[in-house]
Amino acid sequence: MTENNSRSFEFEEEPLPHEAIGSRELLSSAVQAYKVSFESLERLTGIGRNDLEAYSSGDSDLDHLDAAQRSAAFDLIAFLGLGINTPQIPPEERLRAVMQGLSESFGLTPEVFALQSGVEPSDAERFLAGRKVAAEKRFKLAVGVLFLYFLIYRRADM
Repeated sequence: MTENNSRSFEFEEEPLPHEAIGSRELLSSAVQAYKVSFESLERLTGIGRNDLEAYSSGDSDLDHLDAAQRSAAFDLIAFLGLGINTPQIPPEERLRAVMQGLSESFGLTPEVFALQSGVEPSDAERFLAGRKVAAEKRFKLAVGVLFLYFLIYRRADM
């Protein structure tokens, strides 16, 4: 098994319309509409608060920052600015993407997800196949899988 440490997940949905909305507007929306503070954004993106505020006000284009960091930061800000509770990507699809990403990156199976979540392996398999699973079981899967995700990616901080 080859290990892929990429932390990105691909959705099979049409891309969100953040290209049509400017990055400054998305940043403003993240801060004003969704109450994500500049301090939180600094921690999430690694871009300093002063730089984020200057970009938000139009005083900077952040050209002095590394292009890859800037791009990754604004991908995250785009989601935060649009609100991740968006009809373009239903909650089930987000959970399915996390499960598929963990499976691809770490070789975790539907059985592992099920055992960690307190549901039957057939429930996890049905969910991953896009078939109906009872709301209570989807909730259990979501909690178990997201905590598993937290534990796996927390190891990078250790």
